[in-house]
Amino acid sequence: MDHTSPTGYGFDDYRVGLEGNWLDEDSLLRAWLERSRLDTTTLDWLREFGAAVAGRLRARADRVERRENLPFIAERGPYNRADAEVVLPSETQRSLAEIHGSGLWRADLDERARYAVFYLLNQNGEAGVACSSACTDGLIRALRMHGRDGRSRQVLEQIQKANPQEWIHGAQFVTEIQGGSDAATNAVRAGPTSDGLFALHGQKWFCSNLTADYWLVTGRVAGSPAGHRGISLFCVPRLWEGKPNGYRILRLKDKLGTRALPTAELELEGAIGWPVGAMESGLKNMVATVLVTSRIHNVVAAAGYARRASREAHAYAGFRHAFGRKISDHPLLAASLGRLSEAADRMEAGAFATTDAWIASLERPDDPDRALWARVLISISKAVVTRRTPGHVYEAMMVFGGNGIEERFCALPRLWRDAAILETWEGPYTLLLMQALGDLLKFGVKGRERSFLEFGLGDHLASDDARELADVLGAESETESALLFGELAPKLYARFEERALADLREGR
Repeated sequence: MDHTSPTGYGFDDYRVGLEGNWLDEDSLLRAWLERSRLDTTTLDWLREFGAAVAGRLRARADRVERRENLPFIAERGPYNRADAEVVLPSETQRSLAEIHGSGLWRADLDERARYAVFYLLNQNGEAGVACSSACTDGLIRALRMHGRDGRSRQVLEQIQKANPQEWIHGAQFVTEIQGGSDAATNAVRAGPTSDGLFALHGQKWFCSNLTADYWLVTGRVAGSPAGHRGISLFCVPRLWEGKPNGYRILRLKDKLGTRALPTAELELEGAIGWPVGAMESGLKNMVATVLVTSRIHNVVAAAGYARRASREAHAYAGFRHAFGRKISDHPLLAASLGRLSEAADRMEAGAFATTDAWIASLERPDDPDRALWARVLISISKAVVTRRTPGHVYEAMMVFGGNGIEERFCALPRLWRDAAILETWEGPYTLLLMQALGDLLKFGVKGRERSFLEFGLGDHLASDDARELADVLGAESETESALLFGELAPKLYARFEERALADLREGR
């Protein structure tokens, strides 16, 4: 198709530069996957996905974000507002079916292959599908680790045996209006009914991926203790006996970003669900299993956004001419391109290494130092990279000049808005740093700071890192400790990224 203007100027060369296969083009991703020695079938499957995200999934992601295509609430009839439902664009539905029905959730799939898919998928931003993948991952892990009952096993089997015609996905609803991240103040009520089921009543404030088939929902049973020990975790089907399961949609959030993802305020009016795990461990399991899984997805998403931003900027700068030469040949812009490339490499390597540390801790639950390193690392990683990402995307937008802020011209305005949302998911910057600091104090790192950091940083440990961490853990006041750690944490993660990038580049 000819995209030239009446003056003869067109953008086809730039557009062609975005096509291809995003797996084949990514040497760091390929180096990471080589560690798993994947079989030919899995590699071919990944290559097919690498072409899909650069092709049809990319095109759908662009279209579903247009204002006329965004999710909306439709009422089934004029008399019962409880029957209202969220309507997704047909293209979002096709992408969801393609992703969830692809074999992504089969139990024997290598974890690196699975997270390679998430990394590639997120290069198109949220697009109404990335959150669904993250939440379904969390649902699977929660049901596998804590759901001992037949209902949980049945849901797991449905997810793992899905195909493009029959597939299901998950969501997680924790946040309430009064608490936000302070989930110990949650007040949604859960009361027993029969056959081990409970009915949930109350409001949830941020309910993303509302069209999911199964929701993980926190609730408080009457007579339970105050605080986090009184909160239980339930699996709630969206439909019960073929009808909406005791909920009412109050409204959809009008968000800055992730607009293709329906996020609602929800009133639970007797929604039926069953417990997942011990009743007194609901919030603990939600955080340690479900939210930590989502934090890994946030880190991987940030890396995907950075890679897409760099790719877009390089494609445009290599095509566009101004003042007699390609704009990529102008020194200051060339320096900007270099920063974008290096940032994408570092964030990608850091995301993969964080994922590896997390998976290793799950596979070795008997290794407390490994578990603690992964726990602290994930909190720092998610905090640091999600705060960085909007700046990287914005710098790439400015390579385009005015074209960079035009929503239909390129994906970067959408990615920039989506990137601004990443930090708000599963705990903002300051909360996660305080969780990491709390874990360092709680699990006895004081006095062995060097050995703890050497475990994760190796030869990238700087001479002052252990001393600075000792100053943090030995500070006279909580305020001093927090402020010192706020300065140290980003430096530690930068060194972790440096090590991870060096290892990938050198094939270690």
